[in-house]
Amino acid sequence: MRRLLTDAVDYLSDLTTAVRDGWSRFFFRPADPTALGLIRIATGLLALWSLFVLGLDLHAYLGSQGWADAESTRQALQPFAWSFWFFVPDSMLRLVWAACLVVFALFTVGLFSRTTAVLAWIVVVSTVRRAPFALFGFDQILSLLTLYLAVCGASGQAFSLDRFLRRYRQARVAAAMPGKPGVGRLVSPVDPGVPRSTIAANLGLRLIQLHLVFIYGMAGLAKLQGPSWWNGMAIWGTMTAGEFAAVDFTGLAAWPKLLNLLTHGSLALELLYPIFIWIGLTRPLMIVGAALLHLGIAVVSPGLTEFGLAMIAGNLAFVSGVWLRGLATGGTDEQPALRVLFDGACPRCRASMALITAADPDHVVEPVDLTAADLATIDRRLTRDACMKAMHVVSRGGKLRSGFDAVTMIGRRLPLFQPLAILGSLPGVVHLGRNVYNQIAASRPREAPCTDEVCAIPAPVSSATPNSSRSGPSADPRDAPRPDSQTVKHP
Repeated sequence: MRRLLTDAVDYLSDLTTAVRDGWSRFFFRPADPTALGLIRIATGLLALWSLFVLGLDLHAYLGSQGWADAESTRQALQPFAWSFWFFVPDSMLRLVWAACLVVFALFTVGLFSRTTAVLAWIVVVSTVRRAPFALFGFDQILSLLTLYLAVCGASGQAFSLDRFLRRYRQARVAAAMPGKPGVGRLVSPVDPGVPRSTIAANLGLRLIQLHLVFIYGMAGLAKLQGPSWWNGMAIWGTMTAGEFAAVDFTGLAAWPKLLNLLTHGSLALELLYPIFIWIGLTRPLMIVGAALLHLGIAVVSPGLTEFGLAMIAGNLAFVSGVWLRGLATGGTDEQPALRVLFDGACPRCRASMALITAADPDHVVEPVDLTAADLATIDRRLTRDACMKAMHVVSRGGKLRSGFDAVTMIGRRLPLFQPLAILGSLPGVVHLGRNVYNQIAASRPREAPCTDEVCAIPAPVSSATPNSSRSGPSADPRDAPRPDSQTVKHP
């Protein structure tokens, strides 16, 4: 009997420890915030689009005399429900709407991300409660995504202007420091290109993951109550619903087995998603299946496109941040992809390189100070005279570019600058860009090193000169010899 009690106590103790440790690992283990940053961008763009559409007929949606009377709508809300739109007069409606668009824009790019994440959630919830007649699944998904991004406070830890500007300030400080022997000027920020894993990011991802599991699981169980999902014709009913369908799918009536497969396949996905999404080997199948499901719904019913995009954005919470970053940067064995030779004696060049390294998502770019580099060890095609005239870039594959072409080559490898790189590659823009770059490079300032010939200080006046008696400790400093301004030479 004693053995039975002892074993039971030990088991309960081990079970408690395992549950506690598992809970801590699940919710409070640091995670890569890359996926969270992409979810923020997608959510912000969808919210921006949704509010913009309401603005096409703003007074009908949100005005006091619109389709939903303000007072009646407020009374229909549950106790303690709120919406700031109830307090916005019609004369200020357009101004507040524009301010909300600015909030969504700042939230999307990740500027003041902690504050704008909270404000974005407030705007989304307020709009949903003010115009309940326009509420559907998209608004509910948008509300939960903005809520979790606001709660965790980690949406700006990756793919955000907040992080870029912080790294740029660090890079500028590094660029202002004296160069190191054999290395030259350092122009990279202290924070690495790969965002640090944080507990806050993990918490945000877990909340989104759990909510998605609940949504798919409950949707699958609810569909089991409908006979059309059992006989395999539910999808056919949606495809032929004239109110929602935009394409004529009646030709599929000759393919009943295909309709059965689509119906039972989508049902199986929703029922299995809550289980297999947690298994690493089957997780990609669930994510791809969910994406195809929502894209298919968008094709059949274009009115549900925003809902499908919001669900696909939420599924990014299950995608590896390392894999997502690798889509832009390549594998670690492919880095650095570019070696950039810059003039370390040029303040303008250092500032430009600080901008580039701040936008580097990993270690795509390796800056090399030309004033301290051995060109032969980098590429035998490089010459010092050519490198002094323009910036040069050498890719891992051996491609060599200089000047404006080197700038666009760098931009294509950095996600933040890819739109500008595409613009700079357009016909006509290339010619203009090369001319502008050459003019700037030719007129760039350079810092001259101090040698005996440059920055020299003239020898002190001999004691045999007149008024030498005043050269003691109490002598007037105005009588001390001054460096000749012509002695300082500039290149």
